[in-house]
Amino acid sequence: MFKRTEESVASTRRSETSVSSCLRYSSTMYSASTRLICLVVLSVLSPALSAPTLSGPIILRDLAVPRFFGAAANTTYLFHDVNYTRVISTQVRFVPFHARITTSQIICVSSQFSIFTPENEMKWINIEPEQNLFNFTAADEIVRFAESINADVRGHNFMWGNQLPTWVNTSLSATELDRALKNHITTAMDHYRGKLYSWDVINEMISDNAPNETFKDNIWTQKFGEEAMAKALTYARSVDTQPKLYINDYGTEGINAKSDALFSVVSSFLEDGVPVDAIGFQCHFTLGQVPDTLAQNLQRFTALGLDVAITELDINLLGPANATALAQQARDYWTVVNACVQTERCVSVSVWGVSDDHSWIPNGEVLPWNAEKQPKPAFFAIADAFEGKPEPQAD
Repeated sequence: MFKRTEESVASTRRSETSVSSCLRYSSTMYSASTRLICLVVLSVLSPALSAPTLSGPIILRDLAVPRFFGAAANTTYLFHDVNYTRVISTQVRFVPFHARITTSQIICVSSQFSIFTPENEMKWINIEPEQNLFNFTAADEIVRFAESINADVRGHNFMWGNQLPTWVNTSLSATELDRALKNHITTAMDHYRGKLYSWDVINEMISDNAPNETFKDNIWTQKFGEEAMAKALTYARSVDTQPKLYINDYGTEGINAKSDALFSVVSSFLEDGVPVDAIGFQCHFTLGQVPDTLAQNLQRFTALGLDVAITELDINLLGPANATALAQQARDYWTVVNACVQTERCVSVSVWGVSDDHSWIPNGEVLPWNAEKQPKPAFFAIADAFEGKPEPQAD
């Protein structure tokens, strides 16, 4: 069974305080059109009746407890696409209004998600587009939104070879780049001190050519060599000891040459005292291609004393969304979520987006909600996996 850490207890408390957070959100949102609605309905029933029981639709964040269930959030759509905002923030549910008022109910709203990752808003190009000129506007919007629905936030990211501003280039000396990296990490972590659950300090730094090459060839390894990842992790921990520090990557989900390289790097970090708390496995899969060693791989990393997380899950149909493809997609989602559920220190599952029309993969039909923001078979498969139900069967 999954042992409840402090984070899992906090996750349980998030569910217990859904009423107060809903009321707070309804009074603090930006406009009436995007405001959550909380209605207190006083029934005219005998006080002798028992308190109403919890009912309503499937709420994945509740089923996931003690884990998180999350999504990548994007301010391009948040509050600008009404249906996207509805899915990412609200579902109707019924909860007891007060233990001593057995005849009252509150019709409140609860998000499907208990944690969010800014899809682009915290990347270097957006936060520090010009050297030492920081812009947290869009990222702050996601953090405020998450707080308003009692959800957590994963910071994403610090060291990545892509989406860097033009001023971060090879014309900088190693000393200048080192100074810029430390300043960027320090400023961002100070800005969000006490507000974020974790940071993807490292993103996609392990080479696709393992075992012939361990690290990707990018500005960080060109200037810092094999010390690049350790440098960023050390800077992050020196700024703030509270957030979980993640190494996040793709292609490392199953046991293979790339995940072996990551395992070796992380093992050496732990031996050398380099701070790392968790490994994020992105899990961008194509239909029917979930590795059968996923659970085994997650568990070998947790055996090192680390948390693990599914951080960017989507399943690309690579074809029409017919019944057969959607059924296979549902089985794939179940397989990934079940692997997390079966892994003691797998702390969260996050999908990379919400609905198919707002995915980073155009026309891939990759997410649990379709373009009309309706739940697909994958949505129900996720719920089944969190509840410990068997894999969906083909008709």
